[in-house]
Amino acid sequence: MSAPQIQDDIKLDTIEHAEQPVSAIQASTTPHAVATVSPLQSYGLVKTITTFKYAAALCLLAGFNACSDGFQNGIPGNIIAMEGFINQFGVDVNGVKTLEATTISNWAAAYTAGYIVILLAGNWPIDYFGRKFCLLWVQLLMVVACLQQMFANNWQLWLASKLFDGLSVGLNQAVCSSYVSELAPTNARGALLACYQLWWAVGGFGASIGIQIVSTMPSSQWRHAIYSEWVFIGIALIIWVFLPESPRWYCQKGKHEQAKKILQRVNGGVEGYDLETEYAILVQEVEDGHRLAVRSSGTSFFDLFRGTNLRRTLISFGPFGWQQWIGVPVIFGYTSYFFQLAGLKEVFMGTVAVNLILVVFVAISFFTVEKVGRRRLLLIGGVLMIACLMIVGGMGTIKTQTSATGGLCLVAVYALTAGPIGYVYLAETSTVVLRAKTTTTAAAMTGMLNLVVNYCMPLMLSTTGANWGVKGTSFFYAGTGLIGLVLVYFFIPETRGRSFIELDELFERRIPARDFRATRTTAEETAAVAHKGDDV
Repeated sequence: MSAPQIQDDIKLDTIEHAEQPVSAIQASTTPHAVATVSPLQSYGLVKTITTFKYAAALCLLAGFNACSDGFQNGIPGNIIAMEGFINQFGVDVNGVKTLEATTISNWAAAYTAGYIVILLAGNWPIDYFGRKFCLLWVQLLMVVACLQQMFANNWQLWLASKLFDGLSVGLNQAVCSSYVSELAPTNARGALLACYQLWWAVGGFGASIGIQIVSTMPSSQWRHAIYSEWVFIGIALIIWVFLPESPRWYCQKGKHEQAKKILQRVNGGVEGYDLETEYAILVQEVEDGHRLAVRSSGTSFFDLFRGTNLRRTLISFGPFGWQQWIGVPVIFGYTSYFFQLAGLKEVFMGTVAVNLILVVFVAISFFTVEKVGRRRLLLIGGVLMIACLMIVGGMGTIKTQTSATGGLCLVAVYALTAGPIGYVYLAETSTVVLRAKTTTTAAAMTGMLNLVVNYCMPLMLSTTGANWGVKGTSFFYAGTGLIGLVLVYFFIPETRGRSFIELDELFERRIPARDFRATRTTAEETAAVAHKGDDV
């Protein structure tokens, strides 16, 4: 593309902005952005994080909310293997206390129902009250769940606690992803979003340690496993006090002075950071979101399924939803139960091993998600996870105890690839003005899949259900994982290193997923011309 053509494109873009109805953003005294890419966007991952230290630290701290998610996800599948829990909620079968498969499925269904309900309603409070307000409610809902678990004496009260678990986790996945994506510097956005999975792993590791310790106590003291959750809640509430509101949310609301104050507080100490230039770029991102929404007739819920927004919603949902159909729920949701069926003698130590592997490999993904790229990691991870599932199933036909090793390999690959990347695509694919709606809707769609998985999983594994065991269940998920891998190849693009403005352009141009990485945007062409002019 020649320099005159680029200048014509810029003029055309300016005209398009002028032709739109005046929004709250455009009516402000803030000047419209001229630059489309920040001068600091050329930095690599390490330099970006060291340069924007405070912003990166805030994103990491906000992600700590996921510790409660990981803890509450790890407790149910492990605590149901404890003798004291079974004695409390089980039924007599031939003189032996046993948990009914349908009861376990009902608990899982209640959790997923709460998850879906809050996500379907969650975009309204996130957009109306702000990101920080909703981060507080994440922990308040978890407080209710913990209190119920501490005093539950029948399976119905435990079911109610799982409902509030789902409400808390669903709200957090929506608001935390939006918050981090809006505060993180572009070239560290993927890594910082992936840290949600890291904190989730830390929470799960805490749950496994708690379960291991409590398993050595008298069976009547099984509730001690729940008490450690208060540590995560307390730390998250202290962190919340120091978190600022998202500057992009302030900008969308037309509160420009508040937005600038946040940017100055977060990035003001960065050398070469120009507040007016950077805020003008932020305004342009919001304006472009409004402009694209106007083309699609507005910013209502139904606009998520119109025009290019439909594609963006499906991409936000795709990798995140695929996690449910790649066999991971077998390991994470019912860890002790899985190892028990696999024939492992020390089932609770297997749980500790799973979560330790998860923490280590998710930490590694912090760097690979930006160095290797989102799409490439998904494809590599998909192939390896399907291979692991086939090995687990194949080993299950020979000697069930050895299939535990295959399960640990599956965890390692997932933690390095599909696990963190699902959260990345969930948050960064949508337009700015539809981000909260897209995130909550995509997560809710995943929750609907999860409802099916969580209800069917105990029935598939249990001897009182379909009795597929480890072998049959692993082969089933190898098949569904393969279908997902094909869809990833054809429909999931590479978004690494792209600003939100560049992503808007690529989607508007309807660039095929496989060509996203190689396609040059107008911003890149403009920068190339400017650089060539500097050399002359």
